[in-house]
Amino acid sequence: MDGRDRLCAFVAELLSLLRSRDQDVLWSSFATVEDAIAELEHLRDRIADGDPDARRRLKLLCSPTGAIEEIAISSGWADTWVRLVDGKYRSAWS
Repeated sequence: MDGRDRLCAFVAELLSLLRSRDQDVLWSSFATVEDAIAELEHLRDRIADGDPDARRRLKLLCSPTGAIEEIAISSGWADTWVRLVDGKYRSAWS
């Protein structure tokens, strides 16, 4: 699995988490969880096509204090978030 495939798999797991229950987006840059989902779906498609700007945008959203991390912390799945971004998919970011 190459870097693009791993990032797309990461986004797929992230989308599953976002859809699994109510999410608190208050501290994120998104007005609604649906907005976050729509952007992540769009980024996943662009990453699959090899768009480096999409990869950079995803990295920004997922960085410490980024919008996705803020949703994870506020919504009670910070431990799962850390396991994904710093564990299972760590190599996808390089």
